Amino acid sequence: MARSRCRRCSNALSACICQWISPIDNQTRVIILQHPDEQKKPLGTAKIVALSLQNCVLKVGADFTQDEDINRWVALKDPQVKILYPSESAVELQYWDSQTSAIESTIKPSTSLKKEARTLIVLDGTWRNTREILNLNPALKRLPAVRLLPESPSIYRIRKAPFKSSLSTVEAVTQALKTLEPSTEVESMMLCFRSMIDYQISRMGEAVYKKNYQSQ
Repeated sequence: MARSRCRRCSNALSACICQWISPIDNQTRVIILQHPDEQKKPLGTAKIVALSLQNCVLKVGADFTQDEDINRWVALKDPQVKILYPSESAVELQYWDSQTSAIESTIKPSTSLKKEARTLIVLDGTWRNTREILNLNPALKRLPAVRLLPESPSIYRIRKAPFKSSLSTVEAVTQALKTLEPSTEVESMMLCFRSMIDYQISRMGEAVYKKNYQSQ
């Protein structure tokens, strides 16, 4: 018999995260491109971001070559649209405005540029998943990239990460918005994240948690 699920977060009712969600009125538009593999994982954190942020769009897929928004942004070369990804050309997120000014200076005066709202594209998935998305979508590689310098190690205690500097999607977006919008209160996303982790550890039991995760 299938377990009942929450219609909002799609988790099993026993693991529903909606009780910890608080709306956040963010100014920076956040676009999450979620790999299909990640959508299947019950402990993914993109749903926390999507449910919390009032200005957020979650798109599931690997091939976005037909996505009208992405193609328009690339065609317009809008400097206010950037992808959060640690590529070799990426600059630190705190230099968003200086990078934007540098890009604008390369645009010919006669170019008709309809500016978008400040938009941050975030890839959601494992490193292998995100590389697949980039390889399938050359247009994404043409967008200016920004990167984070993690303020502290990830607290995602119930999921193994390939690198010590790896952050979950909710941690990355929270840190990004703290940088871009210091006056916007975004800490509720982390409170939800911590509550979800604590709940999952309580469900698996301390012994299982210590055996499988605490030795990381």
